[in-house]
Amino acid sequence: MHIVYLDDSKQEKARDRFQVMGAVLVNDAIFDSLEQDLAYYLYELVEPDAGGKIEEFHACDLLARNKQFAKIERARAIEILSTAVSAVDRMHIPVVYGAVDLAKLYATNYATANPVDISFRICVKLVEEWFKETSPDGLGLLICDDSDKPVRNAMLNAFPLFRNRAISSPMVRGELEHLHDDMYFGDSKFSKGIQLADICTFLIGRHLAGYSDTEDLYQKLSKSIAKFSIEPS
Repeated sequence: MHIVYLDDSKQEKARDRFQVMGAVLVNDAIFDSLEQDLAYYLYELVEPDAGGKIEEFHACDLLARNKQFAKIERARAIEILSTAVSAVDRMHIPVVYGAVDLAKLYATNYATANPVDISFRICVKLVEEWFKETSPDGLGLLICDDSDKPVRNAMLNAFPLFRNRAISSPMVRGELEHLHDDMYFGDSKFSKGIQLADICTFLIGRHLAGYSDTEDLYQKLSKSIAKFSIEPS
């Protein structure tokens, strides 16, 4: 089984704005190693620099030196994020994302459509494509961050449209036949997988928005990006 951790990112202040939904596909066989790795590099090694216990890791707060990361210099923040990207590469974790170009969306007849809903639909369909091509006998379990209720609701509304409930034999699962019959929500404070999805999606969003200071990290991460799509094209 693959645990599919999802998170979203939106670059509010950039001129080129994108809504991104990203996913990291973690094989359950490597979960223990990944959890230990991230606990060490994102917490144990960082807390001395932060000057105290880190309650929750968010990439945007680290880079902006917000809250508990105020004492961490920007160069050190880049170094910390690099350790997470290295884990993705070292453990061969596929990354998938769907993005919405907000400027192009708002210029269409569908300007009032929910960008989170769109990016989520793109992302989960690409996850399904990955399973069909790479792990046809596999199963994916979606786990998302529970912190933002509008984002949660958008995903909950969209998921059942593509993943049918099994009510007969043989089963007809719909378009998302390789995904578990429900999606689940966790607290990023406790989930290293959600934190990793946060980091990857954050770096992808900054790349799309044209930020140069994290571009080296994105280029390193890009080797692990298995599938992506940006709409409207």
